[in-house]
Amino acid sequence: MRGGTHLAALLALATALSGCASTGNGKLPTLTPARAAQDIIPGKSTRADIEAAFGKAAITTYADGHEVWLYQLGLAKLVDSLPYVNLVLNSADNKKELSILFNRAGIVKKYQLMEEPL
Repeated sequence: MRGGTHLAALLALATALSGCASTGNGKLPTLTPARAAQDIIPGKSTRADIEAAFGKAAITTYADGHEVWLYQLGLAKLVDSLPYVNLVLNSADNKKELSILFNRAGIVKKYQLMEEPL
């Protein structure tokens, strides 16, 4: 019976942690390609502009000085590391993602908005 209690606790924790998660300030769910084109201007928009428009991102910095900022709406990355839960859910099931590449000077080089159709 003790194993069943642990499994039930694990499933409850997994359910709580596997809910929708997002990065940024909450604008991503309603962001359209047209609005993204207004808010993100390659060659002009800066890191400060993007943070003001979308909030904090998950940031990857490369040795050459480029950065990629990632905003995601969907399953939390944590589900990937949960045993058994990762068999039925994974963060690749994210519904919407905005990635922005900055050059060494902190100016947007390009961006991509992807959305999985419902």
